[in-house]
Amino acid sequence: MGTGTVDRWQFSHGTVGVNAPSWLTFEVHRPYFDGAESPLTVIQARAAVLAARRFEQRAPGALRFGMTMPASYRRLLVEESRLHRYRAADPAELPTELASPAWRRMADAYRQHADLDPVDRTNLAHWLIAACLLPAVLAVVPADLDGDACQDPVTAGLQSARAVALFGLEGLTDRTTAAYRPLIDQPVPTLTHVQSVAGWGYLLARHGGDDSAVPHHLALARRLFAELAGEVTGFQRTVTEARLTLREAMYAERQRDFAGAAARLTAARQAVDELTAPDRDDALVLLETRRRLIDRRLEMAVRTGDTETEQHALAEGLAIDPSCVKLRMQAAQAHQRAGRTEQALAGYLHAARLGPYGTGFALLHAAECAELAGQGEFARVLTERAFRAAPRASATRDRLVESCLAAGDEPLAEVVRLAATRDPGRPYANNWHYRMHAAYFNLGESQSPGLYARLPTLAFRFAEQGTPPRVNWQRLLPPAFRTNLIRESGLTEFDVAHPADLPAHLRTPAWDTLCGWLEKFATYDAERQHQVAVVLYRLGFIKLVKELIPFTPATELRTAAELRLHHWLDVVRWVGSVGRATKVAPANSRAIVEHPACPTHLRFVIAVFSVIHEARETRSPETALAWRETGEQALAELLTDPQYSPFELMMMESRFYRSVSYVPFLQQDTVRLAADMDRAEELARAVPAVGEYQEFLRRENLRACVESRSKEFYAFGDDERAHRLVAEALALDPYEPKTHIEVAEGLLKDGRPEQAAHSYLRTARLGPVSTAFGYAAAGDCFARAGHPLLAEDCYLQALRIDPYAVSAARGWAAVGPANGMGELAAQYLADLEAWGAARRAARTT
Repeated sequence: MGTGTVDRWQFSHGTVGVNAPSWLTFEVHRPYFDGAESPLTVIQARAAVLAARRFEQRAPGALRFGMTMPASYRRLLVEESRLHRYRAADPAELPTELASPAWRRMADAYRQHADLDPVDRTNLAHWLIAACLLPAVLAVVPADLDGDACQDPVTAGLQSARAVALFGLEGLTDRTTAAYRPLIDQPVPTLTHVQSVAGWGYLLARHGGDDSAVPHHLALARRLFAELAGEVTGFQRTVTEARLTLREAMYAERQRDFAGAAARLTAARQAVDELTAPDRDDALVLLETRRRLIDRRLEMAVRTGDTETEQHALAEGLAIDPSCVKLRMQAAQAHQRAGRTEQALAGYLHAARLGPYGTGFALLHAAECAELAGQGEFARVLTERAFRAAPRASATRDRLVESCLAAGDEPLAEVVRLAATRDPGRPYANNWHYRMHAAYFNLGESQSPGLYARLPTLAFRFAEQGTPPRVNWQRLLPPAFRTNLIRESGLTEFDVAHPADLPAHLRTPAWDTLCGWLEKFATYDAERQHQVAVVLYRLGFIKLVKELIPFTPATELRTAAELRLHHWLDVVRWVGSVGRATKVAPANSRAIVEHPACPTHLRFVIAVFSVIHEARETRSPETALAWRETGEQALAELLTDPQYSPFELMMMESRFYRSVSYVPFLQQDTVRLAADMDRAEELARAVPAVGEYQEFLRRENLRACVESRSKEFYAFGDDERAHRLVAEALALDPYEPKTHIEVAEGLLKDGRPEQAAHSYLRTARLGPVSTAFGYAAAGDCFARAGHPLLAEDCYLQALRIDPYAVSAARGWAAVGPANGMGELAAQYLADLEAWGAARRAARTT
């Protein structure tokens, strides 16, 4: 990877690739992104590197690569890597700070292409083809050139660039045919005409409905080339002959003349093997020629069932082009045909991370292999990743729906059906994460059956009604939830600092309503500001909440609504500081409790919250006990207040005992702790819920209660009872990632690391907050269980989400050889640790 690995990560910081780490996709396909290359770069991508050098050499007749990629390749590359800043239709569109010197030079040439001389214009056009910027070729050559003018080799080179670009954009259309006509109707003996005539024959053989003219074109190319005998170097002659042989062998194959095709390829291979390139540029041409000959031999060996030749070709190909997705796929297929399931799984996993072509295909086949190996949960994760890589493909949709239904998971099967449905007006809806958690993106309709998928929508509805509930939900999702959701989904247009910044085409009517509220926010009273701010908080706009509602000391507050708002702001400020170097203590709430205008219910809320805060942050039994006593007094008053319903009273009392049980926990009073939790659980199970919202609160409270009780019994050594409670929590919300972590921890206590890995995988696929953790923990468990291949994939997936996760990098380095990436994993870890050490040293100086 080289010493610049971490520097290159900066280009993709915050970007999460669909299936492979964005930095890995960048390295493998770097010339398409910025015009430079890396040691990992696949051979075919180096075409742009060579073409840029040919431009500087002003050598229009020099050999370039023969392989070209269609326009869809660049689109898929950006979509799968999600390096959207590198999206470009022409070189000038790439931001200068992202471009290599070679790219910047070509971008300058493109800007002035109308003023270039014919040699530079031709070389520019061929660089655009090599960089897969095909629309830009048509800007340089907007119309077909005159047939007579194309007798000139430089002009012919420009016309051939137009023809190749049109085929890459449109296929074998009338425009493509017209573009080839000036080159094939009256050809003259130049290398450009030879390759154009042979190339046209190849296109007719492979893509045309009638291939009867193919022999004529192949023979014509040979005659033209023979006339060039004294005008080309020995190197040019051998390479061009090999390229003609590739065209002829492919046609022979299609005519089922396998013996003739094999003889041609053998002769070409022998000639190329004896060839020495005169310089580094021709060395690249020679390397590509060898790679193409291997590819043809390999495909023919598969068709004829010649496994020995197939294995030799695969070994040769991977030796010179180890990052080639096609070779990795072919190697995996060979293993699968031979019944070598684990090797096939390794091959498909390796291929899927090299992309962009065939990622979904490789993952589906990897899932098949995982199923055969008895790894059903791993197979489902792979199937989900296949769907996310290719959500518009019926194969990935059908397989994932089938997988969900086989697990009895109709709710997620329906999410898949919806995410697979194209909506031209809302292309972002063709996305798994959006369909699951639409409320967090733009107040859309979340389809996830999880308890917390609709919290922003609930907050919005109460703000819309102007009547917030007296009993609210308890879950405080971390500030990173929306950020991680957007990163993992790839829908980066939703990453805005203010709702008003969201582009109009991404908005829902509810979002427009929220923006209208924010325009009037300064005119609202405290109660209304509180209602709107809660919506912002639930959407993840914590920074905006703090900007809209400045801190005000309790002594300056007057009304109960102001006191409620500023206690809530205290909580928001504390939650936003969790995980940071400096935490913000909710000190204002202590003064609010003493305020003469503080109502009983608010005193109760602050006391319950403060017990939890003190227990977690200061671990002071005395302070926590004082808050508990304040809460007990407030609860006693509330229980006799006729304005509260039985549901509200039982919910408050249940939450009280669950929260204040921290006090006997800190005091190590097991009897009192059990009594508090018994009461909390008794009330949680007896709450008389009526209607959808109350049922939601009842389930949420009961789930939280049994989760807390499970921790209690684990702490006391009663693992069996704790396991039962965790299972109940999971039944109440099977889509809560945290609960799957608790299941995994219980399995580890029982010495079952492989089963624990499966639970961590469920955590990872249900994310988004715990995705990287879930994958890394699954990797640890698979490694312990003796499955290094599965561990290797999990660690790499963790690094896809969080490239700086050093524990995952260490795990990957330990098992990297399981999938042929040991050297890369070791280099990655060394780079990352060196980078971390430098940052730590900088902080201490």
